[in-house]
Amino acid sequence: MTLWNCSRSGEEQIAFAAIPDDLLCHACHEAQAALSRFTEADAGIPERYRRLTRETWSACFQRPWPATVEAWSGTPHWLAIWGPTGTGKTGLATVLLAEHLRTGRRGRWISGPELSRRIQRDFTAVEEVIAPLLSTSLLILDEPLTGASADWYTERLLLITRTRDDRGLPTIVTSQLLPEFLAEPAPAVPPPILSRWLSGLHIKEELGTTDIRLKRAL
Repeated sequence: MTLWNCSRSGEEQIAFAAIPDDLLCHACHEAQAALSRFTEADAGIPERYRRLTRETWSACFQRPWPATVEAWSGTPHWLAIWGPTGTGKTGLATVLLAEHLRTGRRGRWISGPELSRRIQRDFTAVEEVIAPLLSTSLLILDEPLTGASADWYTERLLLITRTRDDRGLPTIVTSQLLPEFLAEPAPAVPPPILSRWLSGLHIKEELGTTDIRLKRAL
């Protein structure tokens, strides 16, 4: 791992392999190469969650838009959304990312299983997977605790968490596992990760406990 500075932004970067010849970070490369608007598909948002709005989310999950994030635009930079499956966690996070993208900024959406799959697929190309997640202006980690239960996955999750926290970059984490169950009695998540995730805004009670997807299916 090598530390270097982007020649355009001046921000410190982390390289797992060779440093780019032009000394441009991933964010600057993306800005330079962008010829069209960065779309929800470009951000990695799954098809079924694209084009959601606050209004369609409220209609789908039969509850008002949470007051906790009514005016959230990245401060504080951690937002944790907790609750059972089917209560709208992923949709809520995705709407916030879509609104962010519509301002012309970049962002990324990735789930825990997909992150672990990409890392495990080719350990020699880990930098290509991790680097954009370290620097994008808004990141959604959707159920990151459902990724591989292996040291190599936890190490990468810690790297993403610590780097984004150090840089103050807005990050949204969703999880079915409530924080009180993660912390006691034996931590299910390393304290350096959990303490950062819990350092900003929390949404829990506002989502309720009803699985709307299951309710519609019955």
